[in-house]
Amino acid sequence: MQQITHIRMNYQIPVHMQEQLNLLEKGAKQDPNSDVLLAIKRFKRQLENELKYNQTDYHAFIKKHKSLNIPFVPLVYEIKLDFAKKAQLEYQDLTNPNFNHHLYSTKELIQAAVNIFQMIGFGDDNIEKLIQKISYNYNILSYHNFTHAFALFQLLFCCYETSELKAFVTKDDIFGALIASIAHDMNHKGVNNLYKIKKAKNLGKVICEQAVLESMHAATLINIFNQFSELDVVQNNLELRRMIVTSILATDMGQHFNLTKAFSERVEATNSRDETQLQKFRKFNKDSFEDRKFILNIMVHACDISNPCLEWDIYMKWSFLLSQEFQDQTVKEAKNGLEVMGMFVYKDKTTFLNGQQFFLTTFVQPLWDSISNLYPQLIHLPDEIKKNLEIIKNEKAKL
Repeated sequence: MQQITHIRMNYQIPVHMQEQLNLLEKGAKQDPNSDVLLAIKRFKRQLENELKYNQTDYHAFIKKHKSLNIPFVPLVYEIKLDFAKKAQLEYQDLTNPNFNHHLYSTKELIQAAVNIFQMIGFGDDNIEKLIQKISYNYNILSYHNFTHAFALFQLLFCCYETSELKAFVTKDDIFGALIASIAHDMNHKGVNNLYKIKKAKNLGKVICEQAVLESMHAATLINIFNQFSELDVVQNNLELRRMIVTSILATDMGQHFNLTKAFSERVEATNSRDETQLQKFRKFNKDSFEDRKFILNIMVHACDISNPCLEWDIYMKWSFLLSQEFQDQTVKEAKNGLEVMGMFVYKDKTTFLNGQQFFLTTFVQPLWDSISNLYPQLIHLPDEIKKNLEIIKNEKAKL
């Protein structure tokens, strides 16, 4: 009952949600079991999303942190949303990798997503309903929110539209990868897989320790699909569902080095003039669904860690917000008696920049170099990483 009382006291309940809350309250009084408590959590998430529908995720996060008296890391105060916002988004805006996502509300991002799907030939009313339902399954967080999901989705669309990737994959393939992109972090609570594993062990629970969050994100999307029987393109297409699920699972950072190594070897074979039987077998083949799936899995993963591919100011906004989420996780760890991840604790600007330098050189640059070797039209993205590494070096020298 405490949760219901908290909701009534702290939120303005829309009229169309009053009856649902009354039913939850009745259920909590009669039998406050785990299913009822889970339903209350889902209701609260939907309520928060409805109330912020016309707001940006950035402003919703700031407002929520202030209301809960959660301190900000100093980097958050450096964020300035001083870019011009366009009233009408055109094709050239949606194919611009440096699109300023943080300026747009959930409602505006949903409409932009619908426009992108229309551009690739998927534009019925069910798509808008699906994207709205997906957006309602995100939480108000500094980083892993619907805006982040849209950013991945939109950059994948940029890569598809401006490279030979478009000629390699089918329309259903890219549709599946885009759906995976915009749904890949649903119900993320601002903590990583290791936190989930540590918490489960602390509670004496046995869980699968592989892709904990990613499996949950994929399962959440499948449950949503079951509510949209009208989406024949998904219901009747096994390959499409495999594309969607494997793309979400590919965002697991625990698989990063295996994926990057396998991909770089296939790219090398594809670009090789060696015509031995083995090399021919290892070349990417557009007639192979497995090859198309693998490339799009890689692209979804690469776009998920693509902030360093953006111009410095935009890249820093995302990085500052992620630093806040890391710090928030350490607070939860300490509160729940878990080992605190020291590397997530915000210390100072120099440590932050060192961390960025390590992440770019170890994870992001090698993957995007391989992608640009396969699709030279995308060379501007790893080139931007190099520029940002140089700026990091110069910023460190100033401190």
